[in-house]
Amino acid sequence: MGITTSLSGAGGFGKTTLTSAVCAHKRVRRRFRSRTYVVTIGRDVRGHAAVAAKVAEATRFITGDTTEYDDPDLAGAHLGRLLDQRPRTLLVLDDVWEREQLEPFLRGGRRCVRLVTTRNPNLLPSGSRRIHVDHMSPAQAKAVLTWNLPPLPDSTVSALLRVTGRWALLLRLTNRLIAEQCASGADATATAERILHRLGDTGPAAVDDPNATWNLDDPRQRNQAVKASIEAATTLLPPGGPDRFTELGIFAEDESIPVPLIARLWQASRGLTEDRTRTLCRDLERLSLLTLDPADAGTISLHDVIRDYLRAELGTAGLARTNDLLVQTVAATLPAARPLAPTHPDPERAWWHLTDGYLIDHLLAADRTPLAEAVASDLRWIETRLLQRGPTAPFSDLTRMDTPHARPLAHSLAQTAHLLTPTEPTHALTGVLHNRLDTHPHWQPQITAHHHDPVQLPCLATQWPLPDAPAPELQRTLTGHTGPVRSLVIAPDGTWLATASNDGTVRLWDRVSGTCTATLTGHTGPVRKVVMSPDGTWLATNGDDGTVRLWDRVSGTCTATLTGHTDTVGSVAIAPDSTWLATTSHDESVRLWDRVSGTCTATLTGHTDTVGSVAIAPDGTWLATSSHDGTVRIQNVNDPGIVAIARAEGPLFSCAWGAAHELAVGGERGLYLYRLLI
Repeated sequence: MGITTSLSGAGGFGKTTLTSAVCAHKRVRRRFRSRTYVVTIGRDVRGHAAVAAKVAEATRFITGDTTEYDDPDLAGAHLGRLLDQRPRTLLVLDDVWEREQLEPFLRGGRRCVRLVTTRNPNLLPSGSRRIHVDHMSPAQAKAVLTWNLPPLPDSTVSALLRVTGRWALLLRLTNRLIAEQCASGADATATAERILHRLGDTGPAAVDDPNATWNLDDPRQRNQAVKASIEAATTLLPPGGPDRFTELGIFAEDESIPVPLIARLWQASRGLTEDRTRTLCRDLERLSLLTLDPADAGTISLHDVIRDYLRAELGTAGLARTNDLLVQTVAATLPAARPLAPTHPDPERAWWHLTDGYLIDHLLAADRTPLAEAVASDLRWIETRLLQRGPTAPFSDLTRMDTPHARPLAHSLAQTAHLLTPTEPTHALTGVLHNRLDTHPHWQPQITAHHHDPVQLPCLATQWPLPDAPAPELQRTLTGHTGPVRSLVIAPDGTWLATASNDGTVRLWDRVSGTCTATLTGHTGPVRKVVMSPDGTWLATNGDDGTVRLWDRVSGTCTATLTGHTDTVGSVAIAPDSTWLATTSHDESVRLWDRVSGTCTATLTGHTDTVGSVAIAPDGTWLATSSHDGTVRIQNVNDPGIVAIARAEGPLFSCAWGAAHELAVGGERGLYLYRLLI
């Protein structure tokens, strides 16, 4: 059974470290084997597009499925369905800030256990096991503070534990600061006393009221708490090092930042070579001010508490100025570029030559919104982002602008996202993109110009309008049945639907991607109708073969075949409590069935011609049937002797209950409305 457990507490108390320890524990590894997946959310994942992109990224990571969505609920439902099919899985959702970030990951996954780390326990679902992570115990804090240090006086250690508030992040910074100075020959006790003096002025214990506590979820108070340690650590950096470190505050949260990109920034701001950049990054790592990973030419990441401090030090003007410097520096390495079409805004440079995806954020932070819009809506940028990160990436770029120009462009990408999953050969994906966007007034001039560029040849071009070219109102066209579609039903959560066809099959569809997720076979003739249980977990279908079949929605298997009618079954209805169902037939009878056992519990007669439709009242007490004999029969389910009969001119084909025991009946001569008086 899936269980949600959370580690909650302020930033820097060690929730992520504890989570890593849990995942590495031998009992956890034995229980879940290799099926442990860590997904870092972060504060910057805000808005529908960003959350949907994060869910899609997690889906690819966990299952390899590349289906894309622009709605986080639909993306979460798709992930949940995939998790339903997997054995025991541990899903770690690290650094969750908002309810909208968490909810998509809680869908489905009957054998999936979730471990959540958050600073906001109120966003957790009811029934979650909550573990509050607070300051360390004195023994734990002492172990972190004194790790690999020469012996320190007990009084100094006790004082340091008090002024750090036994906060894991600050303890680690203090430990590294002392260790770094001791490595150069400084006396450990004297160094610890100097740091104690600094922290005593600004640390968590530096409050007028000794009983007061710091709210370390408040960025202002966190910044003040780490200020002394960071400032003391940066004094050990070479000249200009503290300013270079502060400039790292412009980068995205929870992203691995390429060291070569940092080198470009620092070369522009201080003239540092890449070698000196790497040396400075190594110095910062030794002081625990960042994490350095040598893979992929080197990347760094910042703890969000430290990143908050750096951004506060830069200030609004400094953030804009430094982002602008980075944009200018990167632009200088790119060739000039002209718009594909005269009506398109000028992107100025060939930004699509970049291999990392931080550009749009930096353009917006540098107050260059018009340029950001020009780049995000350039077909060449769309192609590059599509191939690098999938269709949610260019869609998310456009939604960041939220301008009258960008909104319809994002919508057009969302309409065709289901066709933009990875394909072979890879370059064919751009052909699909062009074909699907060619009817959009903004994209069409760019696509036409692109196709006339000799560099782009050969390419696929649409010679005639696509038969399913989407109108603005059309969301998706579902194809696959080889015969007429007779019936469809939409799931209660709106994420999927089922269709029945004369080709003898029932198909289940994902609403957003438009893909067929299952094909149910078993009927030996056309399927006339498909209905769904109120909770959406099972289906019932009836066909010309005289049978009714019940289907489990998750597995797609037939759980029961109801036989007894001697002719075509024309209609089926499921009771509101899902425990029984009713069917009608050309054999002039109505049958009631127990859903669990699949047995017929009653056969109702009285009609003298084909019974075309059956409807069950919302309270489950009354049953209405309409027939080609021109009558509608209303019968009490609990007392078969109570029957009301109404007559009309000509055959009756359908019936449906409304509120207050009102009944609508459709026939050859028109629509009839009745009210049952009881």
